[in-house]
Amino acid sequence: MNTKTSHLITDIKDIASTILEKDIALVKGFSERQIEAISKQTLIIKAGIVTGEIEDDLIDFFLDGLKHMVTNFINTLKGILKVVLEKVWNGIMTVLYQAIGFTS
Repeated sequence: MNTKTSHLITDIKDIASTILEKDIALVKGFSERQIEAISKQTLIIKAGIVTGEIEDDLIDFFLDGLKHMVTNFINTLKGILKVVLEKVWNGIMTVLYQAIGFTS
């Protein structure tokens, strides 16, 4: 592999790593907060069932709410990750265009 190829590979890795490190930290923070909320809600439901505050006819209602929380979390996470991957793609394309001599 020649020096120019090696340099371009390093530039691509650097831009991808920079974007991912920054944005994955944001995703991690969001994920941790959401998982904590989902966990707390689960334990509240469990306690309500055990104490009888949540009666049999309402258990499905609360479980459906829990399912919606998880579904919304996953859908939001997919959207965030799509944006992160788009940033990586844009960063790599910028590096490639610059290597060719174009500015974007």
